[in-house]
Amino acid sequence: MSTHPDLPDTLVHFTGRPRSETEAVPEFAQGSAEERLVSILHSGVLRGNPTFKTDAPVICFSEVTEEARRVMLRQGVRRGPYPPWGLVLHRERLIAAGARPVLYVSRAERDRMMQELPRRTYNRCVAYEPNPGRGWSDWLFEREWRLCFDPDANPDQASELAITRDLVAGVIVGRKGWMPPPRQSAVNAVSELNTRLKEIPALVKSLRASLPDGASVGSISVSSGSWTTKFAGAADRLARWYWDGENLVEDGFFDIRDQQMRHAAYDDPPAFEVGFSFDVRGGSEQ
Repeated sequence: MSTHPDLPDTLVHFTGRPRSETEAVPEFAQGSAEERLVSILHSGVLRGNPTFKTDAPVICFSEVTEEARRVMLRQGVRRGPYPPWGLVLHRERLIAAGARPVLYVSRAERDRMMQELPRRTYNRCVAYEPNPGRGWSDWLFEREWRLCFDPDANPDQASELAITRDLVAGVIVGRKGWMPPPRQSAVNAVSELNTRLKEIPALVKSLRASLPDGASVGSISVSSGSWTTKFAGAADRLARWYWDGENLVEDGFFDIRDQQMRHAAYDDPPAFEVGFSFDVRGGSEQ
């Protein structure tokens, strides 16, 4: 635990940031900051992606103090306030996972480092050119850290960081009492469908036995559908802070189990249906 007021024990992964009007939004940053946080809490992982001037996936964090967090959320530093959505992570756990502060260097130094340093080290380099009119670049206020990946060196390693309670101290949200909404998702019904198909011969035999003389089974159609409601289990029991416009306010913790119980009465069970059509003398009936 740090005793220095400028070295916080936690870092923040904001799921959104203010952008210039001309800045293109990368594919991985589509959607709102709230939507990206929901996706993270549902998947249970922070996924690395290439960012500006990196050639491999990285995950970015900010080492800003509590006072600096309020400044970034209240008015921002350059392009307006940051959206109040993100994860607060324990510093020591991030260090153990391999995260380190970025290296603020000149563009010329960064270009040389690209040729001389290991890929993970190079991808921690951020251009620092504080002189206006000379290709200005100054992002020191972000106090950025990165967890860098190298898919070529470790092809079996996923470029992601699991959301666990020993890593994540809590979640920053934009509204008091906010909960990650459950999602309806389709489930692969192939296994169940195969089981039902194996039952069809016996069903046809039973059906024929019940038909009047002269009637016969013509064709059989089988339709299936299956879905389930999924909850953001990775958020369960994590602390929650909401932004009231001036401060980050403690707001209890996420109780995903209670959310599941409240939705249980409305959760649609997997649906499956089998339809038969057959011919009867003198006409066709379904």
